[in-house]
Amino acid sequence: MARKSKPWAVICATPGQPIRTEHTSEKKAFEKVRAEADLVQQGRSRVTRIRVEKWATDHWQLFDLIDPKEW
Repeated sequence: MARKSKPWAVICATPGQPIRTEHTSEKKAFEKVRAEADLVQQGRSRVTRIRVEKWATDHWQLFDLIDPKEW
C-alpha cells in the first residue's frame, strides 16, 4: 500500500462522538493534543480521552493514550 500523506491521527473521545483529525507529522499531532488538553484544563472542552495513532504500512496502530486532565 502507498505511504499515507497524513500518517498521524488524533482521536478525541467526547460524551457524544469521537473527533478524529489526521496530521502530517508527530509534532503536528502532539500540537493538537496540547491544544485540546489546554482547553480541557480550562473547562472549555468535553474531551475525556485522547488517542494518538500512527499509520503502520496497512493499518493504524496505537501510539499513545492520554488523559487530557493529567497531561
